[in-house]
Amino acid sequence: MRSLYGSPLRVYIILLALSAVGIWSGLSLPVSLYPNSSKPLIGACIGYDMSADSFFRTYGKDLENLLQNMNTPEIKVERMTATYEANQVCYKTEFTWGSNDRMAMRETRNVIFAASGAMPYTSRQRIWFNTSGENKGFLAVSFFSNKRSLTEIYKIIDPILSPLFAKVPDAENIGIYNPQQTQILVELKPEAIAASGVMPTELANSIRSSLEGFGAGSVTVGTNGLRIAFPQSVTNLSEMKQISVMVKDGRRLLLGDLARIDFAMPVDTSQIFKTSGASSVILWADPKSGGNIKNMAEDVLRLIESKRKQLPEDIQYKALVDPSEFIRSAVGNVSKEVGVAAFLAVLILFLFVGNLKNVITAAIEIPLSMVLAFIMMKISGMNLNLISLGGLALSAGMNVDASVVVMENIFRHFENIKSDISFEARLSIVIEAVSEVKFSVIASTIASLVVFLPLAFTSDLSYAVLGDLAKAVVFSHGFSAIVALILVPTIRLQLMSRGAFHDKPSLLDSSLRKLENLYARSLQLFLEKTRLKNLVYASLVVVLALLIVFVIPRLDKEIIGKPDTDWLMLGMSTRGNTLTKQMESQTEMVESELLKKLGDHISYTFTQINGTNNSFIMARLKDKSEINSLWKKFEEAFPNTPFNQFWVSSWNPA
Repeated sequence: MRSLYGSPLRVYIILLALSAVGIWSGLSLPVSLYPNSSKPLIGACIGYDMSADSFFRTYGKDLENLLQNMNTPEIKVERMTATYEANQVCYKTEFTWGSNDRMAMRETRNVIFAASGAMPYTSRQRIWFNTSGENKGFLAVSFFSNKRSLTEIYKIIDPILSPLFAKVPDAENIGIYNPQQTQILVELKPEAIAASGVMPTELANSIRSSLEGFGAGSVTVGTNGLRIAFPQSVTNLSEMKQISVMVKDGRRLLLGDLARIDFAMPVDTSQIFKTSGASSVILWADPKSGGNIKNMAEDVLRLIESKRKQLPEDIQYKALVDPSEFIRSAVGNVSKEVGVAAFLAVLILFLFVGNLKNVITAAIEIPLSMVLAFIMMKISGMNLNLISLGGLALSAGMNVDASVVVMENIFRHFENIKSDISFEARLSIVIEAVSEVKFSVIASTIASLVVFLPLAFTSDLSYAVLGDLAKAVVFSHGFSAIVALILVPTIRLQLMSRGAFHDKPSLLDSSLRKLENLYARSLQLFLEKTRLKNLVYASLVVVLALLIVFVIPRLDKEIIGKPDTDWLMLGMSTRGNTLTKQMESQTEMVESELLKKLGDHISYTFTQINGTNNSFIMARLKDKSEINSLWKKFEEAFPNTPFNQFWVSSWNPA
């Protein structure tokens, strides 16, 4: 320690270098709302034009077995349930905690699409997936116009925006979805198929390979990355007719010779999206594994805004789900709380210690230990989220304890020194003072860490909720002991001028001494009075029992608190509709009535029609503090009827 305390420049350079690494680590950490750990739940629905029993016997039974056995090193199925209805079946596959959510979705899609090859055409066209249990989030932006059709909107925005998507490094899946996209019908010619001997599955594979684009890797030049991708080779009907198909005798025939290819008749769209009453094209973006979802969302929105002038004035866009907005708000709130915690800790130190220089010496431990904690967070694969930031906020007040202990013992050793002493003598006194308390500091730090350490090694739900918090506290508070034993004595030694070993007392010094005397007298009285001790102990036991029996069972219980939101959702279920357009008309009437009654409180709405008998309207409120009162007004405005069932719920994109 003598070489460290006696060479302050060395200490400052080492800690400055570590701080720079910590700052870099913190800036490079992935940012999300919640920790990475998740329990994926993948849903898949398939429509059919036969009875539920017939579909189960013909296709469903085998498909259930395939879904139940999707076990790989990255994923493990915990439970699979199937619900067969009059016109569709929905499979819900629940995976174990820690399963890779992307692999879970990929394997589910592969199994479903492979099995659907033997299903009727109508079933293959009515497959959709959804997922929950992921913490990665997504970005959703709607484009809409009161003057143009969805196809017109899509044809305008897709050529402008799609080429720019490769510039979003944190996005894995990004694209523009048109609910009214044109379908192409390939009708095989029986006589041509029979003469060529080509199997329908071979034709399907040829078409599929021609319509798929694929990535070819990436090239890095300096610090810039360039993605290389080959687009699909077929972009129109004429090119599709020129698809080459190998026949048995080695000849190649054109698809146009084996099938009639034309645009299909418009079909009833199973899903319809509307923003403020106007049909919408949706841009979806998912972050890649380990990507920064905040940066992804900001990059996409920045690209859209940069091309805004190229879009017609009648085409508008709304960010329906912008994770960067919620992350900025969440990180800002937690950062503010960290600042408040640090300020209060410094204020208490100032009131008790009294000297501003000493307060700064101890307070520097708070930001420094947090910055150093980022290094371990980077190494352990953590990300910045509400839970890990909450752990840093929790440790902010704890981190000054060791510094105060070290400084107070240094003060005690210099109390009786009245004359001028050399630097070497001061150094020896500081080393002796630190040596006396270093094992106590280490022991007390470890005692605090062992409370949190087990939480960092739990699994499943407990780790998802508390794992990152525990690790953030362990890393930050662990570094605080190192800072207290190395940096604080070094700074204190440098601040002491010759002969100026004693600082003026704190503002509360006289009050604290009175409090100490009162505490000493009270403690002595308590220890001397046996009946008083027994009465206090018995009272504590009674109070604890009353809390356990009457108070704790009445406390609200939830896994994690729900964050505030400014979205209210009005859902509607009907019966008897046979076309999605019927559901669309009914939803339009409900939305019109909603805006008529409560439109002054609503910024805009987003409507989604899910099939022939289900829809929901999402209303973004102008003032989220009104959500509870508006919730009741929603329910009063739309009571249930024998034909329409309504439900109201809040929705938070977090």
